[in-house]
Amino acid sequence: MKLADWKLFRPIGIAALLWPLLVSSQSDSAKLPLPEPLTLTDALRLGATAHPELMMAESEVNAAKINLGKVDSSYGFDAFVELQPRLSSRAALDHVDFEDDSRYGLVVKKRLTDFGRTESRKEAARLDVAATEARFVIRRDRHMLDIMRSFFAVILADHAYRALNERLAIGFFRYSRMAERRDRFEQYSDLEVAEQEAAYRKVYVARQRVDLERRQRRHALALRLGRPGDLSSELLMPDLSVYQAREIPEYNDAVEQIIANSPILNAHRASVASAEAKVAVSEKLNSPVLSADFEAREYHDSSFSSRDRYRFNLKFIMPLFNGTQTRDSAVALAENTLVQKQAELLAAEYVVREDVMSLISNLLVNQAAAVAAQADETYRGYYQDRSRAMYEMEMRSDLGDAQAAAAEALLEVTRVDFEQALLWAEMDALLARPIALLEEK
Repeated sequence: MKLADWKLFRPIGIAALLWPLLVSSQSDSAKLPLPEPLTLTDALRLGATAHPELMMAESEVNAAKINLGKVDSSYGFDAFVELQPRLSSRAALDHVDFEDDSRYGLVVKKRLTDFGRTESRKEAARLDVAATEARFVIRRDRHMLDIMRSFFAVILADHAYRALNERLAIGFFRYSRMAERRDRFEQYSDLEVAEQEAAYRKVYVARQRVDLERRQRRHALALRLGRPGDLSSELLMPDLSVYQAREIPEYNDAVEQIIANSPILNAHRASVASAEAKVAVSEKLNSPVLSADFEAREYHDSSFSSRDRYRFNLKFIMPLFNGTQTRDSAVALAENTLVQKQAELLAAEYVVREDVMSLISNLLVNQAAAVAAQADETYRGYYQDRSRAMYEMEMRSDLGDAQAAAAEALLEVTRVDFEQALLWAEMDALLARPIALLEEK
């Protein structure tokens, strides 16, 4: 094994020895309960390292770095001991007479240069590391967005449950009152009571569905955080003002910045550059190689003058002919891969352009929806105040309907705010910016 290889694999051996301790510490930290109440900032920080998807992406980066180290070690020293226990019969003798002709020695070899081939391999390996690092950023950003979606989904499910609970209370009150008046005063017919009961039962089913959805959403959030089964009972409403003060950019301005900085395109660009370096590697497949050997040997019978105790060799190997066309095939395959990577880069750019247009359009629609939701919430607040005043004056009032409508208006305002935050977070991810909620204020 090469000396550089020992240096390369030494950290791996240490990691193997420490792995049980690392697993133990991770399992202990995994047993710690989630903060109560759980904030979005805490969720994003907890989910930044504890998910298998991120661990898989990080392992791909480590594999690329290990491969780079392996290529770097190609210019290291090869040192080995050579033992040759042997019997031989000398050609100078007329009869067969086997004698001890054993030998042993130390051999050290080193490649001096292959005239650029290894440098091209190193460049390709470095670019592969850059591509895997960019893909890690992509997967991390998507994971952060998934955490935000799951967190928002839990809060929206709670709001929906409260709104439907208001509707259910109203429906049950109306149904029970109508049934009582039918039985006592025959004020309502069986048809009217049955109609009211059917309406009440439908609302009950809807509330039951949303109540179960609350648990499902918490379960999904726990999985996103790498804490299966650790369900948060209470989530705090996040402060999303950092997104609400932003101005929506023009498409042309946004798309130019995103194309220049997008981790998605950076990963594809690195893959294209790596493919170009691999074309250079294949073109130098038959390049000459200059190497040096040093040998130190001991012989059982050292009486022959041709037996050197020490030897130093310079070797220059220059391929002249290869009838298998290995080089031409390798170049053709590398060039074909390069064309494929270039096409993937162009296709990814088209997708990014479409995504930017969609994001800006959705932000504009969301901006109008936010104004509409706020206006409806204001109206429902005034209407609820009037209904409460009429109820307190013992006048005929629809206070229950007003309270349910106010809860539904709040649900819509919250949904629009969450949608806006997710759209801006997606824009930040395309621009390679960090999550705004995690930045120091």
